[in-house]
Amino acid sequence: MSQDKQVAFVTGGNRGIGYELVQQLALNGFKVILASRNPEMGHEAAQKLKESDLDVSFVMMDVNNQESIRQAAITVNERYGRLEM
Repeated sequence: MSQDKQVAFVTGGNRGIGYELVQQLALNGFKVILASRNPEMGHEAAQKLKESDLDVSFVMMDVNNQESIRQAAITVNERYGRLEM
């Protein structure tokens, strides 16, 4: 991944406003991490955006579960090392 690209993390990114935010950030040159508590729906949403050549990846996270948040933070840190948004 290019160090020049800003990295954004969007919760609830598999539908509605979250999905639109992921799409708009990716269209504007961000590497976007789409977070969803439902792995199947999250992977599906990320894949749909990738098919449009957008730089989107998926991380499972439930904002109501501290362990899920901790695991997502570890994953993001290991894969990307930083977040801008």
